Amino acid sequence: MSYVEHHDVVETGDMRTDTRVATSRLVFSPGQIIAGTLGLVTAVIGVITVSRGGIDGSMNVPMVRVAGLDQSAMLGAIELGLGLLLILGALSVAARGLIVGIGVVMVLGGVLLGAANSTILRDVGTVHGTGWVIMVGGIVAIVAGSLGRMIRTSHSVKTT
Repeated sequence: MSYVEHHDVVETGDMRTDTRVATSRLVFSPGQIIAGTLGLVTAVIGVITVSRGGIDGSMNVPMVRVAGLDQSAMLGAIELGLGLLLILGALSVAARGLIVGIGVVMVLGGVLLGAANSTILRDVGTVHGTGWVIMVGGIVAIVAGSLGRMIRTSHSVKTT
């Protein structure tokens, strides 16, 4: 939101005019709420996964179940990072490109995990279903980043 105020004083002879003009502008996108919510959920799942899986040993073992998804601490750390980036992108309309970029990364990673063989899944520490859920989250992020913006401008003029 931006707010600009302009003040003019005009004196002519015995007459004085005081004019104040204020303009406020709010730029907002509904995609910011969607991306922020998605980022918060993804980051929380990532934190829970990392805390349950632990980071003191191998990051891909053990696999833990969080929100119905089987995944390792490594995948949880990646989810935490992506979630925080989505939250960062949701803070400003100008960062919609970041939201779309993170969405593309999530879609590609989700498809990779969803179509991976058992060796790759074992190395990452996850199952196919987790990949597909990540892909759907990426699609939601891309749609959220692509939503239009709403601009509300108001002017007020006061003359005394």
